[in-house]
Amino acid sequence: MKNILIPTILEADTVGAVKTAAKHASGQNCAVVLMLLCDVPDTYSAGYLLQKITPGYTAAQSAVLNKCKEIIKNTPNCVLQVHIQHGISAPLLKGLIEHKGIGLTILTTSYKQEQQKIHRYCTALLLNSKCPLLHLGQNCTGQLLSKAMYLEQEKTTVGLQEVQDMINDRFSFTIVSRAMLASEQDPEDLAPMLAEAIFKNDIDVLVETRKPEKVKLNRKSHSVVNEALGMPVLSLYEGVL
Repeated sequence: MKNILIPTILEADTVGAVKTAAKHASGQNCAVVLMLLCDVPDTYSAGYLLQKITPGYTAAQSAVLNKCKEIIKNTPNCVLQVHIQHGISAPLLKGLIEHKGIGLTILTTSYKQEQQKIHRYCTALLLNSKCPLLHLGQNCTGQLLSKAMYLEQEKTTVGLQEVQDMINDRFSFTIVSRAMLASEQDPEDLAPMLAEAIFKNDIDVLVETRKPEKVKLNRKSHSVVNEALGMPVLSLYEGVL
């Protein structure tokens, strides 16, 4: 079992992300890494630098962190790591993922909506990383994911079997349905059709693939289907399938 990264600003939905991570670990050895980003001040004053890069938690953030610790404390073979990251770049993120042995990154709604530049940039880097991304819905309660629908893009070079093989290697759920999306179609327009198939097949997670793109701060930081349906969406990088 590889470890799980959760970039966070310690909003309430971080608790749901940690519950999801604990379910995904399924009792196997796993570290859940909460990553808190800090800007590096442009100063040579050691005192000022120390003051700015030392994280201070609000009462609400402390309560969220304590809940996360309690969840992992009661999860066999699972440990919680709080990683304070000072500044972020593509090489730093790649090195962190490799050093921590990350096999899955969980993105919460609150983190993707955070407007501070460093968090927007981190989200853009994650979208362009090779690591699988799990976009959580608004009301994630940490449920076990078991049945998936594959949203296959019309021009994708990745076949259903390749996607299923990767899921079998890393996750505990199975693709039981799929929907073909034409390149000119907006997934949001397909929400009613998808909702019917999701209900009929008891789907609890959607699977999509993503291609490498130039990192941009204004790039959409979410899965459109994830936002439209409020469901978890696993996004897989096509370059590693």
